Amino acid sequence: MSTGATAQTQAAPPPAAELDLFFQAVAARDPEEANAIIHRLRAEDPVHWIPGIDTWLVTRHDDVKRLFHDPENVTNDRRVYEKHVPRGLPGSLVRWSEDHGLFQLPPEEHARVRRLVSAAFTPRAVRRMDAQIRDVIEQFAAPLRGRHGAVLDLMREFTNPIPNAVISRITGVPPAGRDEVRFRELAQATIRGFFTFASDAVKQASDAAFEELGGWVREMARERRAAPREDLISDLIRAQDRDDRLSDDEIIVLITGLIGAGSETTALGGLVAITSLLQHPEAAAQLRADRARIPNAIHEIMRWGFGGPGGLPRYALRDFELRGKPIRRGQMLMLSFSGANRDPAVWRDPDRFDIERDCRELTVFGNGPHYCLGANLARGEMGAMLDAVLDILPEGSRIREELFEFEELGFFRRPLNLPVEVGGAA
Repeated sequence: MSTGATAQTQAAPPPAAELDLFFQAVAARDPEEANAIIHRLRAEDPVHWIPGIDTWLVTRHDDVKRLFHDPENVTNDRRVYEKHVPRGLPGSLVRWSEDHGLFQLPPEEHARVRRLVSAAFTPRAVRRMDAQIRDVIEQFAAPLRGRHGAVLDLMREFTNPIPNAVISRITGVPPAGRDEVRFRELAQATIRGFFTFASDAVKQASDAAFEELGGWVREMARERRAAPREDLISDLIRAQDRDDRLSDDEIIVLITGLIGAGSETTALGGLVAITSLLQHPEAAAQLRADRARIPNAIHEIMRWGFGGPGGLPRYALRDFELRGKPIRRGQMLMLSFSGANRDPAVWRDPDRFDIERDCRELTVFGNGPHYCLGANLARGEMGAMLDAVLDILPEGSRIREELFEFEELGFFRRPLNLPVEVGGAA
């Protein structure tokens, strides 16, 4: 199963008789076969032009790490892309966020917003969020314990609903009701429209969801300014640097950004965590014996299994050369997760799963000033999910691969379920 294949990139493969190596990798049903192709590209053509979608695939760790923060040559502002089409109507919240989001801000303004956000993450707020994460996970984990012999769909029942339930809880949406369900639906519809190469229909649905979600968050911000509560929106309203505060529009964009970081990506991260441990029962046994190893295990799970051949985009600000290849202003460069995170120049025996590995060079959350704001939240969620799964799935649990279902998204397959037969005594 290609559990690392996400909807990060979508497009139709070129109509060539012999597929380009990148398309061979994404078409591979065996993830290790895909990784072997990426290893070959890294060694032979580390800056590889992908025909049909006209994008450079960058597969060496040092290149990927540098391009995550190389303001002279590249940006993550999608407006620079030569094929960019503006989102939303003029004057809409979608268009405003496209022009004023974190990725679009000049360096000084970007630093200002991140400074104010950091001020909201006080020790008290972090403790409260950690408790909320644990409460949400317990809500979904409790019905799954002790189901020996049953086949559970752990994507539908566990990894998919948790991330958006967490985001809704920490932002102050009433728990476990219709509001929380609607918030989750809007969050998932919103983030799907921001995947690279999303279809026009998906983008239109995303824009509509974003507008509804933005109106919801704006109303919550108005209420919290009048009567602050113990939630993230109130924390962002209270955050201050001298006389500088965040505007409601800035808070809306930040919250929707956290939704993006904490919905689809974290849900698939939880799926990868579960499958990684079921494929490596000795690692699961180590974690059951010592739960303190979970934080490092999460890093190794992301390194080993997350992202597939694709990755995150950057856009060329000017003409420049990379590994002898001429990059033209406005072109996209796709920074490959599996390329960087299985690079033997950085990782010894990179295809081996090792929860004791030093993962300080992990690139999943980016690098530099645009390092993911939701990284700590995502790691905390995945760690708590993994802790709960160790009790849900005793020794002898196994993936029922013949029951897998997938959604075809361009040239990626997104898993629709995670069927696991629970081991242990009946």
